[in-house]
Amino acid sequence: AREQLGGAAADCTVMGDAVWDHVAARRAGMMSVGVLTGGYGEEELYHAGAFRVYRTLADLLQNLDELGILL
Repeated sequence: AREQLGGAAADCTVMGDAVWDHVAARRAGMMSVGVLTGGYGEEELYHAGAFRVYRTLADLLQNLDELGILL
């Protein structure tokens, strides 16, 4: 998706609910944000590299400003 949009990895934010999402984002040089919908705990997602962790997608959407995303 990053290549198709022509953006830099540093400008991308990955949203994931599994440890592996955050490991992959970190390896790609992207920021990642966790959501507690995949069975992993908050501490696990932070340890894997998540910048922030939210309980639900609705919580994430309500706090986009914390990520520097303004709609």
